[in-house]
Amino acid sequence: MAIKRLNTRPSKTLSSEQKAAFALLMFLGIGGVYFGFRSFGANLMRPIQVQIAEFYAGEGFLTEDQRESEELEAAKVSDTDGDGLVDYDELYIYKTSPYLTDSDSDGYDDNQEVFSGNDPNCPVGRDCGVVAASEEANTAGVSPSSILQGAGTSVDLEAVKFDTPKDVTDYFEQINIDEIRKALLAAGMSEEQLDLIDDETLKDYFAGTLEEASESGVFDEVLEEVVAE
Repeated sequence: MAIKRLNTRPSKTLSSEQKAAFALLMFLGIGGVYFGFRSFGANLMRPIQVQIAEFYAGEGFLTEDQRESEELEAAKVSDTDGDGLVDYDELYIYKTSPYLTDSDSDGYDDNQEVFSGNDPNCPVGRDCGVVAASEEANTAGVSPSSILQGAGTSVDLEAVKFDTPKDVTDYFEQINIDEIRKALLAAGMSEEQLDLIDDETLKDYFAGTLEEASESGVFDEVLEEVVAE
């Protein structure tokens, strides 16, 4: 009889308030699950996004003028060859090499010669004439033969046809980066200093040296040696 009474008991309908409360509860439940998953995904991706941001951050964009200004300021405090003269002074005041402690290869470093009143671009014992330091070429103290030997070449001057200074310049322009490094090592630069300089900088430096040598008449001496031999 009890079972029969249960089966025949009429079902209760939910009131409007109960329906609204149930709908609100379902909405909050579904919303909580949805936003929970979103938050979990965001937290999961955050470390990856941070790493990507750090990877792509890099340095800020600089114009050519800004980059040159930064390099100029850096040269005022750096001393690449460790001779006691900052790179800026060597480049723009004394016209010596910021990569060589002894630009004229006379056994006295640039610092000693500057502060003793001697010309750091003119070897001791040689008469370089009355020339302002700003007009001295960095190659003044290097003989033509030592240029060829320092460049790591085993060139027989008699075998090479040098008819004009331009022929000499063209020859040196064909020297590769390994021979340029050998030339700087032969001129007195240490391997530690040389390792700090990239190939592009060395090429620019060597090109400048060629130009100065050509203007100062060093290549005319090469032609004279060829004729003399």
